[in-house]
Amino acid sequence: MLCDFNDIKNLVKDWIDCELDHNMLLHRDDPVLPVLQAAGERVYVMDANPTAENIARMIFEYVRNQGFPVRDVMIWETETANASYRP
Repeated sequence: MLCDFNDIKNLVKDWIDCELDHNMLLHRDDPVLPVLQAAGERVYVMDANPTAENIARMIFEYVRNQGFPVRDVMIWETETANASYRP
């Protein structure tokens, strides 16, 4: 075992709760972005389109940058629909 799964789970959960949960995820060039920001809405700005695949990549990069030996990330949109990222 390289690391305790709960350590990764807690790290990712805390980050997602803080950065992504209850935020509108938008590409930095989205024309509605300035309107939402001016209105004080919670927005998470992404350099890529906020697709499930890009969100999986973002989570992968965050976990890797925290020093965990992550190999891939899979996120589920529904019981039958998922997206994953592996470099």
